[in-house]
Amino acid sequence: MNQYFFKKGVLAMLELYENIRARRIALNMTQQELAKKLGYKSTSTIAKIESGENDIPQAKIAAFAAALDTTPAELMGLKIITLGPDDPDDTVTVKISKGKTQLEDLIKKLDSLSEKNLNRVISVVDPLIENFLSGEDFRMEIKSESHPVE
Repeated sequence: MNQYFFKKGVLAMLELYENIRARRIALNMTQQELAKKLGYKSTSTIAKIESGENDIPQAKIAAFAAALDTTPAELMGLKIITLGPDDPDDTVTVKISKGKTQLEDLIKKLDSLSEKNLNRVISVVDPLIENFLSGEDFRMEIKSESHPVE
């Protein structure tokens, strides 16, 4: 089995295989039915994919998603949120890991801020994140200043 690692050592492909199996079961679909939808002759191929024994070519992930009535992002354990106005030229799509609802909520709150207030928040948060990423001790200095909220 090939192993695909993200930066922090998470086995990414294993989640894909588990999600395929979980989605198939949620749809009350047998391995035989999924194999037929995907054009496989044998259910053993599906069993090997779900167990992580066989890899899936990247091009085949979309076919699995379609057969399982979901999106490739959902199968890979990602959640996609779109921010911005209705004009597609002014929107941004953000992919975040499932289960990080706090991050999704924070992104939506940040998106609702004015440009000026967003820059204020970033000026406070960015140094904190840099400290965490560099392994430095957590230090925060708060100055007592009055800033009207717009």
